[in-house]
Amino acid sequence: MARVPAAKSARKTPARKAPARKAPAKRPAPSRAAVPAVSAPAPTTTATRATAAAPPAGSIDLAGGLRGLLASVETEVRAVGALSERIDELVTQLNDVRDEQAKRLLVLDALRSSVQDTNLGTFLDKAIRPRRTRVPEVVPDRLAQG
Repeated sequence: MARVPAAKSARKTPARKAPARKAPAKRPAPSRAAVPAVSAPAPTTTATRATAAAPPAGSIDLAGGLRGLLASVETEVRAVGALSERIDELVTQLNDVRDEQAKRLLVLDALRSSVQDTNLGTFLDKAIRPRRTRVPEVVPDRLAQG
């Protein structure tokens, strides 16, 4: 006799529950295997010792920079000194020219005082007036201080 499958019961089987979800896992710390191992130093030669003693390419040579700065300061000081000497020479020339102008004006004043004619005296008064300088003398504050 053949077996007939048994009738299914009217009861439902309970549904399977999904497993509870876990919180997201934290990232693990990098393993020590990921860090490259330090290898033994390479044998040194004369060329590699010289390279190690020199500063790296593109670094600042402080002593050389200081020497360059001092050289440029010295150049500027010499230029200022040369300009001071030139100013002294020009001021000496200016003083000489002003002295000559004052002597000539004194001679013209003596001529004017000797004239008795009114019309000639008026002409000499107008002619003898010294022209004022058209160029103002400028002495910057830094030069006037000391």
